[in-house]
Amino acid sequence: MKSLPVRRFAEVRALLLAVIVLLVLGCLLPLVGLYVMAFAPREDADPLMTTAAAVAAAIQQGQMLVVPGGKVGLALYRGESPLWKVGLVPDAPYWPYSSRQGWEAAGRPTVAQGQWQGQKLRVVLWPVGEDRLLQVAAPWSKEKGQPWLELTLLLSLVLALAGGGLAWFLVRRGLSPYGELLDEARRFAGKTAGGPEDVFLVSTFRQAVSRVAEQERELAARAQELAELSAGLAHELRNNLSVMEGYLRLARENPHELPRYVQALAAEVQAQREFLERFMTFVRPVATQKVVFRIGPLVEQLISRLDSAFPQVKLDSHGDAELAADPTAVRVVLENLLRNACEAAARQAEGWVKATVKAEARQVHVVVEDNGPGIAEEQRSTLFEPFVSQKPTGGIGLALARRLARAMGGEVELVSAGSPTTFVARFPQETPQ
Repeated sequence: MKSLPVRRFAEVRALLLAVIVLLVLGCLLPLVGLYVMAFAPREDADPLMTTAAAVAAAIQQGQMLVVPGGKVGLALYRGESPLWKVGLVPDAPYWPYSSRQGWEAAGRPTVAQGQWQGQKLRVVLWPVGEDRLLQVAAPWSKEKGQPWLELTLLLSLVLALAGGGLAWFLVRRGLSPYGELLDEARRFAGKTAGGPEDVFLVSTFRQAVSRVAEQERELAARAQELAELSAGLAHELRNNLSVMEGYLRLARENPHELPRYVQALAAEVQAQREFLERFMTFVRPVATQKVVFRIGPLVEQLISRLDSAFPQVKLDSHGDAELAADPTAVRVVLENLLRNACEAAARQAEGWVKATVKAEARQVHVVVEDNGPGIAEEQRSTLFEPFVSQKPTGGIGLALARRLARAMGGEVELVSAGSPTTFVARFPQETPQ
């Protein structure tokens, strides 16, 4: 685990570590108690102490002294001088204490132990009367069950340490996924946890779920849009194929008018090509590049181009302004607005179309007016949706114009639906860098 979290998970780790320490201590403290009981000097009845008491009592009562069997040694001192000795006993009367004061400070009489001439001895110093001191010594040996007690203590210690190590390993393994999850949450959110890690994880999870749900909604909307576009495209292609099929049938029935029908078919093919180009422009992702240019000359160029396509319509333009935008996208927006106006004005006996360029409130407005029949009330709500028109251009021009204008931060709107019908294209006027 490379890096544990530093707040809530760190607290959990500290708590678990404390539990492990308590577990180890809980095992060690009883072991220490057993050790103390096994190796500490005994203050209760001891065989050596009993022997010393019995010998001292016999000396005081003047009875015949019976020397204990085994390896027990006896010595009787008056002051610092020995009166008699039996067996192996130290030469110093107060051994293993340095003096009588040391013996009395230890709490006489008591059992003491030490090393004498390379041998471990247990010694009892017992006062006999007021001026004599009995010394009883015996070799020190482990009790019968003591080796097994030491082995048990050792095994208990090993098991306690192994249990603590295993618990710590499990803690690391248990917290490691949470640390990795928190790292992923930090990368997803693009920031570190500002509060408790569990709250941060829940918040990030909710954010991820919300983002996925939003993407699903966008995909569903996009799928619906593509379905509508596909249906509209199929409808337009079916209509144009039907027209072409009709011209072919007429050509077979009237061979003498074949040139006229061929010319009509060529016009249909050209219209179909233009429609497909507009459709591809509409569905293609918009990537604009800003260039500073004058929009007035662009409008005049478009009017000159449309004048040859609609000779019966009078076209006029006024005004000019500087614009920082993508000139190709602006051209497509204005061409679709002007073409839509020309198609409407061509239905009138004296149709006209007027384009006016003006700068207002850090925006460039291009107002397009025509004296066509206007737009019916039931068509206004779907005016900017693709394939809602029965015009020869396929009903995609206004939808394409609005989409490109919005991609540049602008807008295309219907201002007046009567006569004259008025559309306005707004583009943000930015100061050139």
